[in-house]
Amino acid sequence: MFTSGRRVLCMISIVGAALSGQANAQQSAGPFVTHPGKVITTNFANEFGRDADARIEITSVTPEVISLQYSSTRGLFARRDVLVRDRQSARTYVLGYSARMPTVISGSTSFGLSSAVLQELRSNGRAALTLIHSENLDRIECNLVATSVDVRVPVIIEDRILDVPTVQARVNCGSGNRTGTGHFVVANDVNNPVLIESTLNFSWEQRPRTNRVTRVVAGLGLQAEMRQALDTLGTYDVYGLLFDFDSATLRPETAQLVREIAVMLQQNPNWTILIAGHTDNIGGAEYNMRLSEQRAASVKQALISNGVSPNRLQSVGHGMTKPKADNSTLAGRAINRRVEFRRLDR
Repeated sequence: MFTSGRRVLCMISIVGAALSGQANAQQSAGPFVTHPGKVITTNFANEFGRDADARIEITSVTPEVISLQYSSTRGLFARRDVLVRDRQSARTYVLGYSARMPTVISGSTSFGLSSAVLQELRSNGRAALTLIHSENLDRIECNLVATSVDVRVPVIIEDRILDVPTVQARVNCGSGNRTGTGHFVVANDVNNPVLIESTLNFSWEQRPRTNRVTRVVAGLGLQAEMRQALDTLGTYDVYGLLFDFDSATLRPETAQLVREIAVMLQQNPNWTILIAGHTDNIGGAEYNMRLSEQRAASVKQALISNGVSPNRLQSVGHGMTKPKADNSTLAGRAINRRVEFRRLDR
């Protein structure tokens, strides 16, 4: 998020890979392959507020350009086109999005590091990188120093938690009274050098900027997987239901997922479902219990509005009482914020 007083970039990185025609055959077929309809969710925090979510949809992919549509729970909307040639060789990385920024920032990447920077980091243990850190395109020169290779970190792929191999690096930027330090966690894939996690402390800001890729969705729908899980296990955690910041209001981009879930429930009319809201531990026990109850009720009402009988649905909030991961990290808090569907008819 930017403010007029201090135009600081709201950090966001998304999972993706851009290749020219010659490189297409070399691209891995993993969850980071870019295609239209792919949706990536990240969690970020900075001096303007605590944990918030951002969503990026890849709207088109050509041999020259990857087009993105960005939105965040803080109300920011923007578009960006990333040039494929920059994805391969650029030495500049843009830390975030703003509607005031150019759609194309030539010579930079927004998906993470370029293939060239990752290769240098892996082979030499260090690499130079320029960071664009404001909507005015202000820059700071940085050095990356590798600290470990092939450390695995959790990322939600669809609705499964998978461990992704990474290269981790220390970041040192600037000189004099304008400096920065931090760390990067980059997917260890030269074709998909995704910046999965970052922390940056800039000398002119009160709080660090943190950013974490939390979920990657192919954009093909989850009806089959959710149906199978509810049929066999009786429970399924949904991470794609996004709400406005500090609110139980479902975001507009969640409407399609709600419709898919409603159709799946209508196709299984004998099921009765408990919708349970879960939160992280930020905000206190009473606050989180109330928020989780309200969000579960909001999902229930949305399904009823899409044709599911209210007699088949119940809702409850568990707040922060049933974590699945460590609440001290961005990734852990993202895993803990979920809406659980559980069958009651079994």
